[in-house]
Amino acid sequence: MSDAEMKDPKDEIIEIDALDESADTEDDSSEGTNTEDEDTEDDDNDESIESKHIKEYIEILTKIAGDKYNYDNYAELLEVAHQMNDLDKIRQSAEIFAAMYPLSPEIWLRWLKIESSLATTDEEVEKVEKLFQRALSDYYSAEVALEFAALAMKTDSKAIAERIWKTLIPTYGLHTMKGRSIFEAYREDTLTKDGDSPASFNRLARIYEQELKIPLRNMEDSYIEYKLLCEKYKDVLTDLDAEKFERRYKQAKEALQRMLPHETALAALEAHCHQERADLYRKYIADCQTLLDDDEVQILYERMVTECCLDGAVWHEYVRYLHRCPPDAEDNTASPVFRQTELDLVNRALRNCTWSAELYVEKMRIVERQATPTSKMTILKIMEDVASAGLQTPEASVKVWLEYLTYLRRVTDFASEKERDILRANFDLAWNQLGRTWGVLADPQCKILQYWGRLEYEALGEPNKGRDLWYSVMASSDNSSRVGLWIEFIEMEAKRGPEAARKLYRKSITTAGLDDPETLAAAWLRFERCNGSLEQLISCQELCNATIEKYYKTISKNGPSNRATKGKRPEAMGTTAHKDSDASAAKRQASSMDGAGGSPPGKKKVKRTNDNLSDTVGERQEEFKTPAIPPLHNSSKNHDLSKQEPSKPQAVIDIDSESDAKAGGDQSRQVFVSNLSFEVTETDIREIFPDLAIESIELVASSSGKSRGFGYMQLASAEEVPKALSFDRRPLNGRPVFISNVARDKTTRPHQFKYSSSFEPNKLFIKGLPFNLGQEELRRLFEPFGSIKDIRIVCFRSGKSKGLAYLEYETETSAKNAVLKMDQHVIDGFTITVAISSPPPKKNPTATESTLSVGDSGGPSSSLGSGKKLLGKWDVKQKLSPMIPTAVLKRSAAAASEEKPKSNDDFRKLLLKSSSVPESIRSNSSSTRKRCAFLDFNAPPSISSSNQYVEANIATIQHVQLVPLYQQLAEWVRQLVVLFQQLQNGFQHVGTLAQLSHTFLDQSIELWRLFAKQL
Repeated sequence: MSDAEMKDPKDEIIEIDALDESADTEDDSSEGTNTEDEDTEDDDNDESIESKHIKEYIEILTKIAGDKYNYDNYAELLEVAHQMNDLDKIRQSAEIFAAMYPLSPEIWLRWLKIESSLATTDEEVEKVEKLFQRALSDYYSAEVALEFAALAMKTDSKAIAERIWKTLIPTYGLHTMKGRSIFEAYREDTLTKDGDSPASFNRLARIYEQELKIPLRNMEDSYIEYKLLCEKYKDVLTDLDAEKFERRYKQAKEALQRMLPHETALAALEAHCHQERADLYRKYIADCQTLLDDDEVQILYERMVTECCLDGAVWHEYVRYLHRCPPDAEDNTASPVFRQTELDLVNRALRNCTWSAELYVEKMRIVERQATPTSKMTILKIMEDVASAGLQTPEASVKVWLEYLTYLRRVTDFASEKERDILRANFDLAWNQLGRTWGVLADPQCKILQYWGRLEYEALGEPNKGRDLWYSVMASSDNSSRVGLWIEFIEMEAKRGPEAARKLYRKSITTAGLDDPETLAAAWLRFERCNGSLEQLISCQELCNATIEKYYKTISKNGPSNRATKGKRPEAMGTTAHKDSDASAAKRQASSMDGAGGSPPGKKKVKRTNDNLSDTVGERQEEFKTPAIPPLHNSSKNHDLSKQEPSKPQAVIDIDSESDAKAGGDQSRQVFVSNLSFEVTETDIREIFPDLAIESIELVASSSGKSRGFGYMQLASAEEVPKALSFDRRPLNGRPVFISNVARDKTTRPHQFKYSSSFEPNKLFIKGLPFNLGQEELRRLFEPFGSIKDIRIVCFRSGKSKGLAYLEYETETSAKNAVLKMDQHVIDGFTITVAISSPPPKKNPTATESTLSVGDSGGPSSSLGSGKKLLGKWDVKQKLSPMIPTAVLKRSAAAASEEKPKSNDDFRKLLLKSSSVPESIRSNSSSTRKRCAFLDFNAPPSISSSNQYVEANIATIQHVQLVPLYQQLAEWVRQLVVLFQQLQNGFQHVGTLAQLSHTFLDQSIELWRLFAKQL
């Protein structure tokens, strides 16, 4: 055997072990290399994430520099800082955020918890304490207060802890739902820091007594703890007034029972129901205000503005409350919440609601009331803040400017020409700035110019300039149709002399489209009787008679729809048909205005408008006109306009003779298109209807060659017509295009409505929407509740939204869920109302078809020179019998021939017969008849007579239980008498009278039966 073969087995084992150790060493070396690689890779990833966050942070800072009012940018910056876990960046981003907007309690808590956990020394705790004070000055938050209490319990400094409790207990100890938790923390901290000593137990008893006089949830538990404390340490407790304590505790307990239902209702609301929450708080305050002291009421206001911080109205209510109950200026020991002034509060409010015109107005008034030397500069600074914040509507801008101009008027020395010029310059600045910002939407009622003109007539002393300004007002949109403005203008012009007023009266009475010419005519007649000659009075009467006669002819022809728009722009009422004659009259009126005075130098004409006003093209004064329906002389065939909905376009259009000539071709293949923009061409129409086989398009033009906004489409076949009608209201250039049949036979023109007017359980009706909200945004809001079948946003003829929409789901369940979740939801500051679609039933159209010939039988007097007129039923003011409605007269006349009228004694017998009174009482002596004799049904009712009945006969009612019954009956009689007297002057109270009459008849029968039983 060789030496190799004779090797000791132990040596072999040693070699194997050596190999194993070598292998292990190599493995360890390999593992070490891998670990280093992984660590390097993790470091690289961390550096990549950190660099990404830094890049995002810098980008957001750039965005904020470019748009400092974008709230979302600040929130995003703070979120990135927290993701970086960089305390310096968190502090920096939070300070940037807080400099522009108040931080919400959630943002404060996230930051303060980090700061509290890092604070160890007294100096660091004091810095955190200041942060907590800032947080509590932004909003009243019980959650932040509890975290603040935890900081007091954490610190070893009794001085710091006492400062914190001095802030929390008077303010957050009054929170009905969270106040007991604050007191519990206070007691625990007191025991911890003071130890078990008689002084500590006495202090603890004082804390319990302070708590138990406040209405707090679960105060019974604190009451039991207090009683146990008193029993256990009765030997060391001093100055206990058990009677006073029990009285206060009972009062707090009773107040709590009134408050808890309101707290339960608030807790049940979802977070987004801000309007309902504000309403509940208002009801809460109104119901419990008499039970609580001023500090407790103020805490309710603080809670309301915290939970509804974007509602300017709740802030305004809180400011007004603080104006009524101002803080004690000499009390320096009060909590910061109770030391804040009106100005402090309105500044807090404006940090939350920078768009609220009411708050800016309130701030200006507060500063003016302070009457400091710097008040004028402060108010000027407020106007600069308004300009930089940017109000959301022209109405809000007008409100703030009017307040500022009114303040300037109060502080202007009108004896100084320089100050008068400054005031005029501010009026001019206001008007021009509103025009630059809002264009034609600025000050639609010309309130700025009206105010300026009044001052020129009076304090500023330049009536000619005031007259020019008022001519500009009257030339704006439909102001010339408003009689109230004309009368105000004339009264100011009368100061320049009777001739100036007479000239303006003559001009105003001949203006087309006046909303109330009778009032204007009466005013002019009074003026001429006081100031005019015989010839001037006669001329006035003749002109007024002609105007009123023309007015009644117009409303007789056009029906109640004309009355409905009285004093309003047609656009505001949603009308769809405009007469050519009205448009031409408006043009004549505008030209006459220009000739008489026109706009002041340097001013362009004012055109009133609003969201539902049709768009204007350049300087065009024309409105879109649907072809007029010619009136028929045969009233039996004439369509009553009251049947047509004024807010909807007609589905079938009647074409006049001019239109007949233009609408050539096969009418079975023809459709009528209207509500087109003036710039629309045939190419535009073909492009939006690519699915239709259109042979030709003819747009109707005016004599000047301009489009009139309607026309005709000739289709390839009659089968294309229903398809074309399905595209009705498709938008073109921002306006809905109306598509309808061209029908000649008037007997085959039933009213058509494209949408259902019955109850639809799977369709929602939504109102209160923002006017700029589109279908896609609406779909995104409502799609989480189910599959949406169709969305229709209701628009004006101009294409602008009315803030209404119909949304149809595939299933009823989806619609119900959407109502539950989205009703009263707030979108961009608008609170929407969501309900299942159920349109109200239509009134019977035949009820308004009849007409009455007015002449000898009553109606408008013909003394003004007009003959008999055929007026609609709605225009007739019939001569009524005194105190008796017409319907009652007719029924009485019908019943007269059938039954003899009953006397008072007959009525008494009838009532006694219907009641279950014993025969012995029914046949009582004549004293019973005397007690009922005051009910004379044949006497004409009057206030004095009804009062005499009450005073003279309550004493005759011997049974005491009958007095309240009779008093109730007498009150109804008084109300009926008042309504009958008012009925002599018109029909405005007929609905109220009918409702009260039914109530009177139903309930008085039961009262008389009780009366008879007692007799």
